[in-house]
Amino acid sequence: MKKTTDSNFFLRIKFYFLPIIALILLTTSNLKAQQANSGLQRLQDVKGYVFDSKTKEPLVYATVMIKNSAIGTSTNQRGYFIIPDVELDANILTVSYIGYLKKEIALKGIDENNSLRIELNQTDFQTGEVLIVGEQYKYWKSSDAVSQITISPLTLSKLPSLGEKDIFRSLQLLPGISSLNDGSAGLYVRGGTPDQNLILLDGITVYHVDHFFGFFSAFNADAMKDVQIYKGGFDAKFGGRLSSVVELSGKTGDVDKFRMSIGANLLSANAVAEIPLAGKGSILISARRSYADIINSGIYDKIFGFLSGGEKTTNPSPGMGKGSGMNQVNSTLLPSFYFYDFNAKLSYNLSPKDFVSVSFYNGQDYLDQSQSPQAVTTRGAQSTNANRTITDLSDWGNFGSSIKYFRQWSDRLFSDITISSSHYFSKKDLGTKFDFNVLDSNAVFASQSSKSIQDNNVYDFTMKLDNDYLLSSKHKIGFGVWFSNISTDYKYTVNDSLTILDKNQTGFHLAAYVQDKWKVNDDFDVTVGLRSTYFDPTKKIYLEPRASFLYKLNPLIRIKGAWGNYYQYINQVTSENVLEGSRDFWLISNSELEPGSAQHYILGAEYETTDFLYSIEGYYKNINNLLEFTQRIVRTSQSRLTSLTNYETNFFKGTGYAEGVEFLIQKKFGALNGWVSYTLGKVEYNFPDFDSGDPFPANQDRTHEFKIVGSYETGNWNFSASWVYSTGLPYTAPESQYFIELLDGTKQSYIHVSEKNVNRLPDYHRLDLSASYKFKNKQFNGEFGLSIFNVYDQDNIWYKKYDLSVSPIEVTNVSMLGITPTIFLKLNL
Repeated sequence: MKKTTDSNFFLRIKFYFLPIIALILLTTSNLKAQQANSGLQRLQDVKGYVFDSKTKEPLVYATVMIKNSAIGTSTNQRGYFIIPDVELDANILTVSYIGYLKKEIALKGIDENNSLRIELNQTDFQTGEVLIVGEQYKYWKSSDAVSQITISPLTLSKLPSLGEKDIFRSLQLLPGISSLNDGSAGLYVRGGTPDQNLILLDGITVYHVDHFFGFFSAFNADAMKDVQIYKGGFDAKFGGRLSSVVELSGKTGDVDKFRMSIGANLLSANAVAEIPLAGKGSILISARRSYADIINSGIYDKIFGFLSGGEKTTNPSPGMGKGSGMNQVNSTLLPSFYFYDFNAKLSYNLSPKDFVSVSFYNGQDYLDQSQSPQAVTTRGAQSTNANRTITDLSDWGNFGSSIKYFRQWSDRLFSDITISSSHYFSKKDLGTKFDFNVLDSNAVFASQSSKSIQDNNVYDFTMKLDNDYLLSSKHKIGFGVWFSNISTDYKYTVNDSLTILDKNQTGFHLAAYVQDKWKVNDDFDVTVGLRSTYFDPTKKIYLEPRASFLYKLNPLIRIKGAWGNYYQYINQVTSENVLEGSRDFWLISNSELEPGSAQHYILGAEYETTDFLYSIEGYYKNINNLLEFTQRIVRTSQSRLTSLTNYETNFFKGTGYAEGVEFLIQKKFGALNGWVSYTLGKVEYNFPDFDSGDPFPANQDRTHEFKIVGSYETGNWNFSASWVYSTGLPYTAPESQYFIELLDGTKQSYIHVSEKNVNRLPDYHRLDLSASYKFKNKQFNGEFGLSIFNVYDQDNIWYKKYDLSVSPIEVTNVSMLGITPTIFLKLNL
């Protein structure tokens, strides 16, 4: 199964991409000159700040445009904007933000020496009814930048969810972003894997992005203000990842009034408090915790049943079949589990030009599946007690903190300094102990135990300086430096004495970047940039040129494109087969396991009216230095483990590619709105030294993915639905098993498996529904709702389980979640 590159359309994009840009440059070479009477016109900079009218929070990435023109910009992290050289007398400024009412401001007569202060009203609770206005984006908005999307956490409660509103699961409803299964909050962006995404929360690099084994994202949506996702082709400001960037901005809180909100659903409860600091700043504190370890709920039982593969929780003691003469005592497994996350953010205005914020994040999961089955047998006057103690503890999470200082040097020059630290940890303690006692003598005549511990830590310390300088109405220059020191350790031990794998690594990378957003004319924008990184473990410098363009054929049609090189210096390695549990761990690249690299090629077009957006975007991503870790275990009928290979040599390097095309229709106006998307894609890997050495579909490869999301609003009621259909995932299956008798009389078992990922699970599809109601009185307002996951109870297959002890091999389908309803309530006090 060889890849034919010459006939591949998306591969040919990289050969035609630069000529396309050159052609557009030639066709627009007669750039529009400054109007002859420009000296008679009153031109000046239009500048100002955009705030939430209720909380006075700055609105990040709000869109600010000159009406009926292509001239505009977006606000920065302080809500500030500047549009240079605008003719005031004949123009109107329009300001919009997702979930807010658009505002128009006449520019005639404004004071050129003062900054505008613009406050936008949320669409809810304005007159007791929801106001619908034109060009209103309810959930997300596509940016003029290539593959960039803005998400509003404010409105996510209206979308169907599993338990509570969830940022990452909402992102999975967008074209080009997928999940592997119902228990996956990780983002698979255009064929990439979750570890290839750069996740930033107020500048903190977050490595642990989910709760409850992936069912919920680790970020409390009530503590977030803005989410930016770059699906590819991101500019030189970002680096260190191959696939995408998700940039989350936490709420700053109300600077004038104390506010508090509380909420609960069938799995967790949360609270958010906003504390003003005398009009100069605020403190925001949010906390969320599951309560399944205190009160069991139906949704918890259902999710845990799914995670355990549908197995019963009542487990007999082993080795006590018929004829044993033993009175068997069953043990019921009642796992203790909880997760929590905590956010705190201090924001303070030191002066009109200086702003500082301090953020803290802690998210953690804990699972205890320990149990103590017991069985008693009686033979005559003698009784024997068999005890088995199972220790099964898992603990994982992420701590992080950051300090950000923003300085406005002038109307056109800004600096943003960030110092952050992040600690990811994952620990699993698994042990089994058998004791056989003669009860009348209390004598131990047999005892056996085994134990394994795996411990993985990632420590990340980062400093970065980002600068933006508006050189002129044609050029916006961005430049900065980025320093990260990362250390990782992973240790896997068995029985306290045998160390299977012990890796400790430390490395830093120092990067500098510069880019120019060049407005060639009113219809054509080009962004060119270069990022240069010195990576200490390899002692090499890695250059990452980036380029993108936006060409407006007319006021309704836009053509976009991007190209760039990307490197990744830390990878999450997924093992193929190990003794128990997960063996995913983070490792730093080095001279032997070189940094991963990717080249992005993106080309698309959009047709946008007041009511609809039609979009098509094709992408091709070439990936090098992929890493896979596999552990080969030799088993016999007499010993569970007879030999271990050299784990240090079990890393395989490979290459791959991801290609696809995304189609989207979005309705953004009226009481009924939503979107329909279809993605045709392919992801293929090739590890020459692994298995047969032939290319194979990646684990996340989905050929077709179809999504429909709709929302209808009437009065204070909102009804939403989402339907997802996708091709089944590939998998590898054992096909036969045979035994060879060795010279010493022992038998060696061998399992013959199929070629890598040549099989496909059945197609996946699911319908989710939700209904919510907003209410308000003099003391408080709130929202309650019902959400139903997998409404028609589709039996989607998660994976296949194989029983190799029988012939032919017995195969069992393990299903994902069936129909799962949940309710929620939120009160704003």
